[in-house]
Amino acid sequence: MMNDHRLVMLQVYLQPTNEMFEATFGDPKMGQFSMRNVVPRVVLRSLSVAAATVLAAMLPFFPDIMALFGAFGCIPLDFILPMVFYNMTFKPSKNTIMFWVNNVIAVASSILVVIGGIASIRQIVLDAKTYNLFADM
Repeated sequence: MMNDHRLVMLQVYLQPTNEMFEATFGDPKMGQFSMRNVVPRVVLRSLSVAAATVLAAMLPFFPDIMALFGAFGCIPLDFILPMVFYNMTFKPSKNTIMFWVNNVIAVASSILVVIGGIASIRQIVLDAKTYNLFADM
């Protein structure tokens, strides 16, 4: 049986897909809860969750793939870009501690991205050696 954390990750990563479906197949002139908008939303979300659940169940190393996406997606968005954008936007003096703390955080986080990416790829390779469809680890 598939672990609960896989289902939670699926729901998080499917949100952009669901938004795209709603924008494509919904009618903005109708109300949010009108039958015209609710039926496609329920059908398309159900189909996308079912397809993603089957895919996640097939891959015993699904959490490792999510770790790889996290290393290259979440860390830069949460820790690197805000520091860089702050320094670019507010242009603090190079003599202030804020400038240097932001740079240290950005550099340390960049190192973590590389380490996390390498570790995730290594774990995927290790798990792929014993790969079986629908195997629960």
